Amino acid sequence: MYEHTSRYHLLRVTDNDGVRLLKFERNQQSSMRLDDPFEGDIEYVSYFHLALAVQPSATRALVIGLGGGSIVKRMWRDYPEMHVDAVEIDPEVVDIAYELFELPRDERVRVIVGDGRDVVSCSNETYDLIVVDAFDDDRIPQHLLTDEFLRELRDHLSPEGVVAYNVIGSVHGDHSKPFRSFYRTLSNIWRNVWMFPVGLWANGPIMLAFGGNIILLASDIELPTEELLVRIAQHVDGRVTVRGFGLLGRDLYQGPVRSGDVPILTDPPKRRR
Repeated sequence: MYEHTSRYHLLRVTDNDGVRLLKFERNQQSSMRLDDPFEGDIEYVSYFHLALAVQPSATRALVIGLGGGSIVKRMWRDYPEMHVDAVEIDPEVVDIAYELFELPRDERVRVIVGDGRDVVSCSNETYDLIVVDAFDDDRIPQHLLTDEFLRELRDHLSPEGVVAYNVIGSVHGDHSKPFRSFYRTLSNIWRNVWMFPVGLWANGPIMLAFGGNIILLASDIELPTEELLVRIAQHVDGRVTVRGFGLLGRDLYQGPVRSGDVPILTDPPKRRR
């Protein structure tokens, strides 16, 4: 349907078997069922709603990384009291989200074109939820992973707010250091960090060693893990209608994460100045 090389990506939109796909280079970024624009086939997107189990009364959300707008439009529809600011660096991706993925034009959704870090640095807003799902090809830009940036995010969170990150990595094994380093960085700032490797319950040790999408939730809220799991099982008192949401608690990883051999991620000296 669409193919163009923007300033940031080779963008492709295709329709296959009733599903519309957005790709950056070779990697799938968003999907939308043509018979239901609020549903797709990318599994990890549903896990972002776990943030509501941490902060059920959330009314203000920031989403860094728009893509086709899957999480933004679902929040807009499912939570009528929610106002969402979405940040996307590529203006062509914004156009695609509106024109081809049915992102709603509504006063409760504000789309900002810019680098997520720059937008946060210039903002005076406070949010209950902050979602980071921003990728350059298959990697999160490094400046969105550092201790300095995470502290900026914390400064824009309400006292019991929650940050949700989508990262790709492995918890154990030869290639786990980048993930474990980010986990250590996150844990250095927030009291609670919950880890949901997507598909952990089904794939177990294979997923932990060979990697995939991992959703991380971080917050200073006083919330026992047992209570978090109850909220998930009960769909946050029915507020979350995502299909299969009540089973996502099975993917909560509560085992050890080795961090003594990896550094906290920091900005390079040039950026710190």
